[in-house]
Amino acid sequence: MPPTPRRSPRKLASSQGTIIVGIDFGTTFSGVAFIWSNQVDQIEIITSWDADSSDNADECKTPTAIFYGLGNEVTWGYAIEPEKEQLKWVKLLLLNDEDIPEEVRTSDKIKKAREYLQKHNKTAEEAVTTFLRHLWEHSINCITKSISRGMVNYTQFHIVITLPAIWPSYAREKMRLAAEQAGMLDKRMGVETQLTFISEPEAAAIVTLADMEGRFDVKDEDTFVVADCGGGTVDLISYKLIQAKPMIVKECVKGSGGLCGAVFLDESFTDVLKSKFDKKWEKMDESNRRDIISIQWETGIKRNFKKGSDKSYNIRVPFECLRAKDRRVIGMTLPTVTITPEDVKGAFDPVIEKINNLIDGQISAVKEKEGVSPKYVILVGGFGRCNYLYDRVKERFGKEVEILQAKGAKPWTAICRGAVIHAATQSGIGKVSVQVQTRVARASYGICWNEPLNSRRNNHEDKYFCDIEQQYYARNQMAWLLQEGDDVSARKPTIRSLKQHFDRHGPMTTPEDERIFQTNVFPPPTRWDPEVIKELCSIKWETIIDPEALPKFTNQLGRVYGELLYRCKMTCSGESVGFAIYRDGKKEGPKSVKVDYNTC
Repeated sequence: MPPTPRRSPRKLASSQGTIIVGIDFGTTFSGVAFIWSNQVDQIEIITSWDADSSDNADECKTPTAIFYGLGNEVTWGYAIEPEKEQLKWVKLLLLNDEDIPEEVRTSDKIKKAREYLQKHNKTAEEAVTTFLRHLWEHSINCITKSISRGMVNYTQFHIVITLPAIWPSYAREKMRLAAEQAGMLDKRMGVETQLTFISEPEAAAIVTLADMEGRFDVKDEDTFVVADCGGGTVDLISYKLIQAKPMIVKECVKGSGGLCGAVFLDESFTDVLKSKFDKKWEKMDESNRRDIISIQWETGIKRNFKKGSDKSYNIRVPFECLRAKDRRVIGMTLPTVTITPEDVKGAFDPVIEKINNLIDGQISAVKEKEGVSPKYVILVGGFGRCNYLYDRVKERFGKEVEILQAKGAKPWTAICRGAVIHAATQSGIGKVSVQVQTRVARASYGICWNEPLNSRRNNHEDKYFCDIEQQYYARNQMAWLLQEGDDVSARKPTIRSLKQHFDRHGPMTTPEDERIFQTNVFPPPTRWDPEVIKELCSIKWETIIDPEALPKFTNQLGRVYGELLYRCKMTCSGESVGFAIYRDGKKEGPKSVKVDYNTC
């Protein structure tokens, strides 16, 4: 018999291209987009959600919601029956209390979310992990149906998760751990999955600018403010166009943001309903309260209300709220509660005032730096589709800046689509390309070290004598690798040269960890101050050092030490801040150096 033909060896994943997945994990809704690097003409949006109502199956995003049933059985997204108590707003609970504004921290929805977690003996991190696991499994199933199981198994994945720009670094690390524990980073046929982050406003800005490529009215030196108005956060970012085609932009001023998204408008309108219905609101069945908010408000008043509207809205009082004698009247018409235009404005205006103040700050900063007003303010995000928001922003800024607002699904899916374009641009693939040349640092990052004493700069109490160097030093001084407001190039890392000394006759050992700190105080302190300087991460050496194998350092007394010389490199890309150690011109690998981010 002839020998059995051998099957051709399967190509390595690196030669198969890359599947790029952008994940917008939102406060109220989450979305996923993807492309395969060899077929990048069309970004695909994940749909086909498991849904209690078939009407929701093909929505481009799914609710960020979880229901824990008997035996901790999990239902999520649209599959949760509306009448079921469910966990929402869990994204905001990744923040420490001190980073949540008091009016948000004490809101009913945050209280309910905390109570739900406590009832089911879960932490916010565990709940986020659970949601991401189900979102990822559903996404993988959809991607498999689209491009085949073989491609999914043997192609490298690059996952890009978007984060609010105003989030502290510890919250980003919680998201990374949740993604890892959700199985998103598991090897696929031995191939590592790459995970990066990008800020939500940058992702939204990238896709918005990509949609504008080729327009005759977009010229070099134009500036734009993109306002990403989501469920929980509103983030703003401003860019200057360096080159129109291919599109290259730079962040021109430090971005801004706040917790003033759509959920706070919903809370405000719920307060209106409580006031109007008075005691009837507490008597009302939960399903009726939910229907009023989701049907009358969410899909009706909230979406369609416009500036100058004189329309009132009549909401029927449910039967169970009637007095006993009224219930006995056969054929009676149920009474109504009237919501006036002033009531609606009263719910909208405090939230929109905060958004307008953020926009005003960005416009003023752009004018101060560039000498002219931005050309456009572009509203994106789910809340960014709101008619009344557009009207109020235009009313305040429309005389000096044109306000743009896309319709349909585009603003709602901007963030996950922008994340995909960002990763594709970084990889040099795809026809759509928006390159961010520089960004503006939103915090200062540095190390705490002991520096040679400078009597003019250093405080006397920091002075000490170093026996090894045989000179005076100042302890606990801050060396800032990057300062808030600095322009940061995605291609040029910040480098700091460092050294450690060891007894030449001492035992083999691991070097001391390097700790990286951050602060939002500007200008950043020159000395260590635990009140305003927080640890971002520690760079832990895993390598065992033989002091005798190190280069020699001889001090003035003739004593010889082993000297370890190395460099700390800091790189920035999107929302990711990365650190690496280089020694003898080569990067120390993960088996030699490990970076542990602080989650507190």
